[in-house]
Amino acid sequence: MANRVQCVTAILYNSGGQVLLYQRDNKANLSFPGYWSTLGGAIEAEETPAEAIRRELREEIELDVPVKFWKDFERIHSSGITIIQQYVFVGYLDHPVTELVLNEGQALAYFEKSELTTLPIGFGFDTLLQEFFQTYEIENK
Repeated sequence: MANRVQCVTAILYNSGGQVLLYQRDNKANLSFPGYWSTLGGAIEAEETPAEAIRRELREEIELDVPVKFWKDFERIHSSGITIIQQYVFVGYLDHPVTELVLNEGQALAYFEKSELTTLPIGFGFDTLLQEFFQTYEIENK
């Protein structure tokens, strides 16, 4: 029987219709080293998904970003033996990248929808981000 893990992620967008992604560290023990991804992580014991995403954002970028639950789905971890219950939150963040603190990963950047097709995005979140742009109808300005 497969292991089951619950995780959260946040799609944060700005007034220019771009999404904020971070580039993962280049460490061999990480899934998708050097790839870009949304912010988030595992839900800890006794934590709700909403509590987990708030904690993850504080840990990763030191901000309390208002987010709302968008959807959840199951995905298979890259190991092929773990099923991840993924909770997705959406929030508005219009801080310039130069004003953000990044505590995990190599870099932070905002990307337009058109840039996502050539970007190496981890965890299969490229599909999630495309769905986000279709659902939220964010216009690139």
